[in-house]
Amino acid sequence: MLAASALTVPEPILEVVDLRKHFAQRRGLLAGLARAAGTGTIPAVDGVSFELREHETLGLVGESGCGKTTTGKAILKLMPVTGGEIRYRGAEITRLSAAQFRPLRRELQMIFQDLDAALNPRMRIESILREAVALRDPGLDAAAERTRVYELLELVNLKKNKLANFPAELSGGEKRRVGIARVLAMRPKLIVADEPTSALDVSIQAQVINLLRDLQARLGLSYLFISHDLQLVELVSHRVAVMYLGRIVEIGPAERIARAPRHPYTAALWSSLVEKRSREAAAGAGWSVFDFERPTGGCRFAPRCPVYAARGRPRECTDPASTPGLTPTGEGHAVACHFPL
Repeated sequence: MLAASALTVPEPILEVVDLRKHFAQRRGLLAGLARAAGTGTIPAVDGVSFELREHETLGLVGESGCGKTTTGKAILKLMPVTGGEIRYRGAEITRLSAAQFRPLRRELQMIFQDLDAALNPRMRIESILREAVALRDPGLDAAAERTRVYELLELVNLKKNKLANFPAELSGGEKRRVGIARVLAMRPKLIVADEPTSALDVSIQAQVINLLRDLQARLGLSYLFISHDLQLVELVSHRVAVMYLGRIVEIGPAERIARAPRHPYTAALWSSLVEKRSREAAAGAGWSVFDFERPTGGCRFAPRCPVYAARGRPRECTDPASTPGLTPTGEGHAVACHFPL
């Protein structure tokens, strides 16, 4: 039993209902110059629903391009959404204007994936952190700002002598700690952590994960933990949502998702054989996995699904009128599949 799975908090801090984010699709050499050249939209996020409870970590996993990061940015209103609702502490925030959302911005923060792009290369670490402190508490004098900066350094286990450095003079792990400290300066309640251990050595990844877990326990934080590293997600998360082509296909307790998955995609993903199995299924059906298109109806995983192929390609899997929705299977587990494992 994972230590993380022992914690359950009934009240949701975040509710996402039928969230959709579609991007315009353009074709042709002059498509960038004329909006009329558009031929539809690409549903990067297409009907995503889930809850995140207070003091909980919900892992969001899936292959690159499945819509994980877009989901996180949409939740924090870093990009407009196409449809659906986002509720924070029960209040609908999707349609708030920038001015209306500004008071909540400090409570909802994001740890960005790109270590270098997240920090201004021309600012010293002290200036980066003091800027965040001043933004959160504009009434503090210089001495109080510095005291708060020291508190942040202590929270992320970073030495004071790093304050005089520029980001380029820090290691990857140190830059990640600075990024986390800057987020903590806003005193957030919910953090979207987008691949927070990417580009780090394994030993440093473990330190960052331990830091995030410690901060959650000390500060009562809630995390949406976005990653493609399944082992890390299983370790740090209380629950896990598995995403495929813009939709959540399975969600449940981390241990059940990892040890007893019900969706064929989840099973393939956790066995680290998704590409191999996809190639085998595609070869057996006479398809190429590399040129398949997103199905317009039914189950989007069907063209790559070994269960679909083994059952002789049943019609309900590709019928637009029978797109599988998340169906509870007990113990907080739900799966979107006509033929769950």
